[in-house]
Amino acid sequence: EAARTVVVFLTHWADLSSWELAQKIKDDASSKLEAGGVQLVLVGLGSAGSGEKFCELVGLPRDNVYACPDGDVYRDLGFAQGFAPEANMSPYLKLLPMLAGIGSPGTIQEVLRGYGGDRDAKQIFQGSPFDVLGTGYQRPFELATVRLFNMAGILPNWQQLVPEKTELITQQGGVLVMQGKNVLHVQRDRGILKYCDLEEVLDAAL
Repeated sequence: EAARTVVVFLTHWADLSSWELAQKIKDDASSKLEAGGVQLVLVGLGSAGSGEKFCELVGLPRDNVYACPDGDVYRDLGFAQGFAPEANMSPYLKLLPMLAGIGSPGTIQEVLRGYGGDRDAKQIFQGSPFDVLGTGYQRPFELATVRLFNMAGILPNWQQLVPEKTELITQQGGVLVMQGKNVLHVQRDRGILKYCDLEEVLDAAL
């Protein structure tokens, strides 16, 4: 029987979604996949040098992390391109409606979840001041704090991380679970911060 492989297509190396997802994979998924004999491959938008910087900052091993400088594979796989992909305007301006949920469904709700907490998600910090709000669930402002820490890592390194082809900053990613050449499971990011459900990926891969 052919081995299984999980291929995670991150967004660009300077994107909060990529940082957050890569951290979750490192903390919650990579060891489970390895124990199950499943290979893990990560692909990100931008240069190989930017990808190396990303791995350094996120604390991710460089093995099986690949760069896609032009985004062609993402488009071929039908991953969302964000707001008005054909419009002749700055990609940075396109981010504004996406942050409002236009061309990026679910983003506003996900941002609010970071501040309001989520009873169905696990807690992030152990033995922290958030414990005054209870334990065993994602407390209010807990995820927002993670995102603030990540932003503090991204902004000073923006020029080293952002892709040369700036139109890629609105390109979304996804996940393929494969067995040999057969695709067993596909997820496509809906928008900013609306990346794959890792539990569903693990269920499909293991």
